[in-house]
Amino acid sequence: MTGKILDEILTDDNLSWGRNLENNKQKFLVELNSEIIEELIKSRNELDKIDENELPILKNNILKIRKEKLLDGVGLFIIDGVCLKNFSINEKKSIFILISKILGELLIQNIKQEKIVVIKDLGKSMKTGGRYHETKEGGSHHTDSPQLKNVPDWLGLFCVHNAKKGGTNLFLSAYAIHNIIFKERKDLLNLLYEKFHFDKRGEFKDGESPTVFEPIFEYKEGRLRFRYLRNYIDAGHDIQNQPLSKSQKEVLDFLDNLMHDENIILRYDLKPGDIVFSDNHWILHGRTTFEDYDDEKLKRLMLRTWVKDRMS
Repeated sequence: MTGKILDEILTDDNLSWGRNLENNKQKFLVELNSEIIEELIKSRNELDKIDENELPILKNNILKIRKEKLLDGVGLFIIDGVCLKNFSINEKKSIFILISKILGELLIQNIKQEKIVVIKDLGKSMKTGGRYHETKEGGSHHTDSPQLKNVPDWLGLFCVHNAKKGGTNLFLSAYAIHNIIFKERKDLLNLLYEKFHFDKRGEFKDGESPTVFEPIFEYKEGRLRFRYLRNYIDAGHDIQNQPLSKSQKEVLDFLDNLMHDENIILRYDLKPGDIVFSDNHWILHGRTTFEDYDDEKLKRLMLRTWVKDRMS
């Protein structure tokens, strides 16, 4: 194993948090003020065409939130959709894309070259190769695109419709996870700094490896980084014909169990119009299993962006 390890408990409650964050919603919940709303209303007929630089009040506010919440805060922020109640679904979608562009460059997310991806149950299952965002399954806490060499900096989600029942969004801090492993099973921690194979899910070009080989935990430039999606690791090692060792299985099982500790999970029921951005390097997310409506127009629907930070 190479590289540095975070070898101390971090008590900064902006980094290591859990369910207690539900009592401090001001740390992540924000509203767009009346000045911003007025600016958006003036441009509402061209929100799908306008450049983000033509909305200076929105841009300055989002960049301020970026610093306060994403960089210096708890690593995520949720825009309360109530402040966008006077906009149509399409207008809200355009606002979501504009905010994503203020935060950075929208990245292509799949082999279909999509920069905006629909999160919706398509009747698939991860057990038979389905992607998480195409199922109604819950419980798989992860960071996005762990199978890429360079993962997105920011993950954006826009809630168009929520589920009939369930589908609560879950957020976890990698620092809180690291602290617990450090205290309870320090003997396992080094294994998580070693490299694992992550399955690219068939999205690779001729001549490329079907997996990426990267560590779960990485500590560099004073910041903890984390990439994880258990199914992708299991499949990646199968593809490479390199079975996980007994100790690797043990640490991954310990990690999976730990990530279901309610004390380290921030639960939030996104409602239509809500917009979330999180730091994909250390904020994990997931959801509870959900039951959907029969009516196609009412089914749970989210839109996702992957963003490369404009300052990185």
